[in-house]
Amino acid sequence: MFFLKINKRVLQKISPIALGYLILGLACGILGQKASISPLEMFAMSILAYAGSSQFIGIAMMLQGASFFSIGLTILIVNLRYVLFSSTLTPYFSKCKLNFLALYTHGITDETFAVNLNSFETETDPYWAHEEALSLNFLGCIVWSLSNALGCYASASISLNINLVAYILTAMFLGIWVNYLANRTMIIVGLSSGILAIILEQLVPFKLHIVLSSVFCSGLACYLSLKNEGGANP
Repeated sequence: MFFLKINKRVLQKISPIALGYLILGLACGILGQKASISPLEMFAMSILAYAGSSQFIGIAMMLQGASFFSIGLTILIVNLRYVLFSSTLTPYFSKCKLNFLALYTHGITDETFAVNLNSFETETDPYWAHEEALSLNFLGCIVWSLSNALGCYASASISLNINLVAYILTAMFLGIWVNYLANRTMIIVGLSSGILAIILEQLVPFKLHIVLSSVFCSGLACYLSLKNEGGANP
């Protein structure tokens, strides 16, 4: 049986994350209502598919009329970074059982990953416990899900211009890409993906230009990375 360990240290670490999640969650809930998602459905989505950027992207694509295939594949590609996050944390959970790991990995986000990794590396007296790490993830998920539902419920009295949807979708992708601006390969791939998506938008239906440009340029990123590694070897 697993139990949470919510103490002062956990609350201090979750506070700035929770504040950000509250504001972004309200915005996501308002956007969700525009896609005819109910507060209960919004809450369930936030629990089952706990990934802020992916929810923004998915809802924005729904409002733009994208196919479910396009939405699903786009979200899968966006969320692949969580595989790397989980792999990085593996040494700290080597003795944990599978069901605990399932609960923990479900709650990994960009923010909780960074906080938990830093805590495992720096806090040794007392050490950062697995229960504390799980509590951090759990509290973040609860705040995000409740704020999503609240935003969806209160959206009737809050005005949101539907023309902002395209901007939100673009902003979410740019927000993810900006983390890689120090990497020359990722700059090339990002620009290539954007240009290719604009070209393909005129040629393919059902918003598939997003999927095709993402898949092609992901392959380009792999090729360039392997080429760079090969060039660095004697």
